[in-house]
Amino acid sequence: MMEHQYSEEDLKIIAKQLSCPDGEHGIKTGEMMHASNLGMTISAIDALNLQNNDTVLEIGHGNGGHIAQLLSKAEKLKYYGADISKTIIAEAAKINQDFVNEGIVHFELTNGDTLPFESNLFDKIFTVNTIYFWRNPEHYLNEIKRVLKPDGIFSLCFADKTFMQNLPFTSYGFTLYEAEKVQELLDSASFKIKNAIRKTEQLKTKTGEQVQRAYHVVVASIE
Repeated sequence: MMEHQYSEEDLKIIAKQLSCPDGEHGIKTGEMMHASNLGMTISAIDALNLQNNDTVLEIGHGNGGHIAQLLSKAEKLKYYGADISKTIIAEAAKINQDFVNEGIVHFELTNGDTLPFESNLFDKIFTVNTIYFWRNPEHYLNEIKRVLKPDGIFSLCFADKTFMQNLPFTSYGFTLYEAEKVQELLDSASFKIKNAIRKTEQLKTKTGEQVQRAYHVVVASIE
């Protein structure tokens, strides 16, 4: 079976939807991202070592299909999701309606440059596959540091550049990273790296082929 050939315009649309899902296509993109990112998301969550009563922020939460699993990791957790997509926030709120009604899950629309939260609010912060879209990584890491408690933990998860550069749509609006560059960015924002984990997982492409994705979970703190 021949692989579908995407036009440049198709690839730009895919890249835009991955960056900021919108409309009906955005809902489908959210479902696809939840499925393909779940292994990375669980790795990022596990790296946080969640404790009872933690207040957690996820930047770029997608459709939130994983939030119930996160909340089962410890007791009396509070979850905040921040995303730049109105479509994806509405979808995540619908999927997690009971948690929203209970007041333990909150979603906030953000501009991708600042975080609309008070300083020193979160015990744990994590983000999966968003760093490619940060317009000013140094500034954004300082924002993350601002809203993280002094003894808090930040888990940053992303696919390796060697894998990402083989995906045709990453030519449009993505900045790709190797682990060393991400660690340099964290150092420059005065984060202290506690752990850096490299993992691989098997994914199935749309044409049924098995591919191996290498990804990184970098765990950092302020103190």
